[in-house]
Amino acid sequence: MIKIGNCYIAKFAKVTMPVRIESQKENGVWISRSLTHGRVVFVKNEQILRECNESDLVEYAKTVVPNRRSKKQTSTPVLAVETPHVARVRKVKAKRRNVPEFGLTLLEAAYRILREAKKPLACQEIINRVAKKKLHRSSGATPQNSLNSALANEIRTKGDQARFVKVGRGLFVAR
Repeated sequence: MIKIGNCYIAKFAKVTMPVRIESQKENGVWISRSLTHGRVVFVKNEQILRECNESDLVEYAKTVVPNRRSKKQTSTPVLAVETPHVARVRKVKAKRRNVPEFGLTLLEAAYRILREAKKPLACQEIINRVAKKKLHRSSGATPQNSLNSALANEIRTKGDQARFVKVGRGLFVAR
C-alpha cells in the first residue's frame, strides 16, 4: 500500500532513485518528487516502488548533488535521515541576442545611407552599404526584401510625412 508523503525507492529502466510521493491522479498515476534532483516524477506502476529504510536514505543522501543549474556546490554531504536534501530547480534565463554595434534599426540605417548618397539607390545597394559601415546587422536570409517592404510600408502609412520617396521600381531616395 502506497502512502502519500512517504519515501520510496523507484527503479526505472536505467535509474534507481529515491522519491517522495506527493499525490495520486484519478487514472492511478502517482505524482512524486525525486529526492536526487528535485523534479516531478510520474510513477505509473506500483511494482517499481519499494519502501526505503534509514540505511537507503543515508546512502542516497551522501550521493545527492546539487542541480546542474544550481550555482552553489555543497562540499559536505547531506546526512538528513528523515528527509534527504532536494536541490532547488532554477529557471534558465533566455540568452540575449547579439546587439548590433550601433544599435540602429534597418530603416534608420537606410535613411542615413540615402541621405549621404544623395541619389536613388536600390535596396540591395542600401543593404551592402549598411553592412559595410556596420550600421545594422541583419540575421535574415533576404534583408533587401525586408527593407523594401519596410520602406514601402512607411511611404504608404505616413504619406507626405515619410522620410523616403519611391522614385522608380525598387529605387528610393531620402527627403
